[in-house]
Amino acid sequence: MERKPPSSPGEILSVIQRRKYWILIPSVILIAGGLMVTPLVPRTYKSTTTIMVTARSLPSVYVKSADNNREDTRLEEINLQVMTGRGFPEIIEKYNLYPKLRKKASMTRLVAAMRKNISVQEVPDASDGRGGVLAFTISYIGQTPQQAQEVTKALAQLFMDENLREGRERSQEAYAFLTSQLNAAAERLTAQQAKIQAFKMSHLDSLPEQAQANMQMISQTQAALQTNEDALTQANQQRVYLQSVLNVKQNGDQGISAPPPATPLQVELAQKQQELRADLLKYTPLYPDVVRLKHDIAVLKDEIKNAPPTTSATFVAQAPQLTGPSMNDQLRSQLIALNVDIKARQARQQQLEQRLAQLQGSVGGLPAVQTQFAALNSDYEEMQKNYNALLEQQQEAAMVTALGQRDQAQQFAVAEPANLPVLPFSPNPLLLNMAVVLLALLVGFIFALVVEIGDDTMHDSDEVAAYLKLPVMVALPKFSKLADGTWGAATLKS
Repeated sequence: MERKPPSSPGEILSVIQRRKYWILIPSVILIAGGLMVTPLVPRTYKSTTTIMVTARSLPSVYVKSADNNREDTRLEEINLQVMTGRGFPEIIEKYNLYPKLRKKASMTRLVAAMRKNISVQEVPDASDGRGGVLAFTISYIGQTPQQAQEVTKALAQLFMDENLREGRERSQEAYAFLTSQLNAAAERLTAQQAKIQAFKMSHLDSLPEQAQANMQMISQTQAALQTNEDALTQANQQRVYLQSVLNVKQNGDQGISAPPPATPLQVELAQKQQELRADLLKYTPLYPDVVRLKHDIAVLKDEIKNAPPTTSATFVAQAPQLTGPSMNDQLRSQLIALNVDIKARQARQQQLEQRLAQLQGSVGGLPAVQTQFAALNSDYEEMQKNYNALLEQQQEAAMVTALGQRDQAQQFAVAEPANLPVLPFSPNPLLLNMAVVLLALLVGFIFALVVEIGDDTMHDSDEVAAYLKLPVMVALPKFSKLADGTWGAATLKS
């Protein structure tokens, strides 16, 4: 008869009750053996240290975007540099890591194995809305507690050294970059200075600081122009008078009446006027000699106007002094001098008119020149600000480099040193013991099940009906031995 394995919970419970010793004895033996073997299982220990990411004590001198300056990005860069394994060989040799693997594997495989035992986790800053990093933890899984602790310390130092090296390289790169930018800014500033100087040279009369001086010069030029014009008019009148007198003396035999001869006051007046015209060519109307001559001329004019009428005898007496060859020569010389004076005044008049037009043009073009000059100055000031900012940043970068990044190294600070693990990280002792117990019970149940299936005894009426396919007419109840040695009926469990 082939027995079927138990399928219902009742059948399984019956098997456990009937074969309990087949379950307990193997289980106890296996549990005892397992508890003796588990201490021999290799154990690993995990040590962890926490490093705080502190704020930088020096201002940033790097020309980068805000995202590139965030500490989490910087930590990722340092983590990548460390995990490349550049400092791992020294740690492996110093702490004698992976001795069995070192006998048959290359350093590349040893570094890869060490990398698997290292974990770096970021601790987010809850107070930072941008998701910044407050700290990070470094963990290492070693063969002994002391080994795990020492290697974790070495890894923490490796991170801090990498942070120092990376910060030093950044400061040097920043200094070189800022130096190039500063040189370019200096060249632009020098070029702008040359442009402003050239603009000033080409607009000397139209610069904003020349506006007041130009207005004064326009007033002075207009006054000089008016004075020269009056003197030129007077000289032309005097030339006409002298030409008429000379013509009369040359045509005196033709019966033309000659103008009355000049009196001494008139001659003196003509001389004073000649001196005044000569001085006005050299001096301003307010010059002392010019003022004196104007006063003398005014006095002579009053004297001539108020002088009594002269008699013919007086003219006759004076005639020899005003006539004759000497008088003609004097008139001719005066006329020649007067013509020279007129030409000089005409040239002076043209120069003054050109100068006045130039000054008026400069004043008229002043708004446009001011706009251009202001634009040049604005560009120069902006370039100067940029140059000063770059110079300040270069000095900061030089200071950071000169200080050897001492402040930069403080960006990483050990908040919790590497701990000495007490319990192994793997395998977990509790879980290992539970696994041994469960495995032993499972093996004991399998033994009981094998014995149950190999036994062809039928234990109750249900089994008789199931295996023989016959109805059960009578079933005797089970009897158990009582304490007094008699037998009593036991209740059958259907």
